[in-house]
Amino acid sequence: YNIICYLVDTHKLELHVVPFDYDLEANPSNIEWEGLFLSNGPGDPTMCPTTIKSIQYALNLEPPRPIFGICLGNQLLALAAGAKTYKLKYGNRGMNQPAIDLRTGRCYITPQNHGFAV
Repeated sequence: YNIICYLVDTHKLELHVVPFDYDLEANPSNIEWEGLFLSNGPGDPTMCPTTIKSIQYALNLEPPRPIFGICLGNQLLALAAGAKTYKLKYGNRGMNQPAIDLRTGRCYITPQNHGFAV
């Protein structure tokens, strides 16, 4: 929810939230979209073959459209592009982890909760 609010309120984007298995090629809701944001979520990314197929469709569009994935979304994007994922032995878990923006030097405090890696 916070990511949606940030994109809508701060960047004034028009967003359409669809289910994880929405078929982008069939596009049953006739959504005119210019970019794709693949959100986070729990679970094994290999368990979402319908989503991966839909992302593959989006990756092959001409002209290309921007696609951004965060956490599980990034793993799904990687699988759609032909990469492999694997389960982490212990996962990457923790609150209040510092992350430095190398462009600005600014430090952000982030939560981490990853069970899979690309």
